[in-house]
Amino acid sequence: MATQEIRETNWDLFCRRFEEAHRGTLITLEVVYHDGHTEMLARQTPLREFRFEITNDCSDAIRIELGETPERVVQHQIAEPIHVRIREEDGASKALLIDAEAGSVELRFSSGRIGAILKDLEMA
Repeated sequence: MATQEIRETNWDLFCRRFEEAHRGTLITLEVVYHDGHTEMLARQTPLREFRFEITNDCSDAIRIELGETPERVVQHQIAEPIHVRIREEDGASKALLIDAEAGSVELRFSSGRIGAILKDLEMA
């Protein structure tokens, strides 16, 4: 599978399907800021939550929560997403790439469930 972009009108449904299919899946989460600085927020940490939120002030966000216990939970909010793309790397390895106002986020994971998640979604 080449890189595919999810249409903005499908972000909410995509995020719900992604969370359902990947809850508990090990995720690596890395942020790349516009100045080139990178930050690894989590390595091989189970997914708890992946939600698209529309707020009253028009600042849409994608909220990610990883971890198993309250002491080890990583929370990250992607404010004002611009592009949401999914890419198959090698074999079962996949990457979810989200470009936003403050930079880019990359979630790496292994899964064979992407076809079911993308079914009937319009791509950009």
